[in-house]
Amino acid sequence: MIAGVIVPGRGYGPQAPLLDLAGAALSDRDMPVETVNWTVPDGLLDIGPEPFVRAHVSAALHRLANSAPTTRPVIIAKSLGTHAAILAAERQLPAIWLTPLLHIEVIAEAIGRNPAPALLVGGTSDPSWLPDIAAATGKKVVAITGGDHGLRPPGPLRAYTHALGDVGTAIEEFLSRLP
Repeated sequence: MIAGVIVPGRGYGPQAPLLDLAGAALSDRDMPVETVNWTVPDGLLDIGPEPFVRAHVSAALHRLANSAPTTRPVIIAKSLGTHAAILAAERQLPAIWLTPLLHIEVIAEAIGRNPAPALLVGGTSDPSWLPDIAAATGKKVVAITGGDHGLRPPGPLRAYTHALGDVGTAIEEFLSRLP
């Protein structure tokens, strides 16, 4: 059975729309969920956030192993949380990367070298989203046309809710294909 580890972004908590969708997709399948909560310290981006993210995700994986020892974790991370790609590659964990920071070479490289399945979701107007790099990972890619770093495309709210529906469906389909 799969269990989810939901990892927030810098200013994008687990209750925000994309991660809330992921949590709902896991809950709808009766999959255990471990949610990371953090307060990002000032200056973290200047000194390198990977150890901070690793510590939080490692603790969540430990809690999940204690509470649901027969499950296989899938990491679902947004933006800053995609620094967990290195840990996921080391442990060969499947993952859903929401607005991954593909402009950071070690993140893109870790996603690509991880043999486990992954889903990458990004917006075409997000400077962190590099479509050629996303494709080069060999993983499943969903691009939201015009989407910003929150995957919100320009225009009426209906465009955003449609994008959220597309992301939610991609998450559901990805989870349903995991062994």
